[in-house]
Amino acid sequence: MIKAYISLLGSVPVLVLIILASASVIMGDYTAKAWSVSHKPLLLVLAFLGYFLSGFFYIPTLLREGLIVTSVLWAVISTIGFLVIGFVIFKEQLSLMQIIAVIIGIVSILLLSVFE
Repeated sequence: MIKAYISLLGSVPVLVLIILASASVIMGDYTAKAWSVSHKPLLLVLAFLGYFLSGFFYIPTLLREGLIVTSVLWAVISTIGFLVIGFVIFKEQLSLMQIIAVIIGIVSILLLSVFE
């Protein structure tokens, strides 16, 4: 079973797997947030599915790339998705200090990936 999993995802480019992993965790967070508002059981199940799929797509990247590179790419893509969902869909607002912290966080993640 593990060989089939690795064989199946082994031919998919690393960047595609990271994008799929990021999209899955973004879906997981979206449905988790939606569940926190509505308490619909289906949303909770979809959140767990999103988190599972994120790991499903992410783990094979470690066979071909380092942890730091893959994690940083995943974190940057996911963070951008979280910001879009929070601001656009759920109309969340941040204080000035929180906005500055988010910007510094994204910049630090990017610097870590550039100067590995």
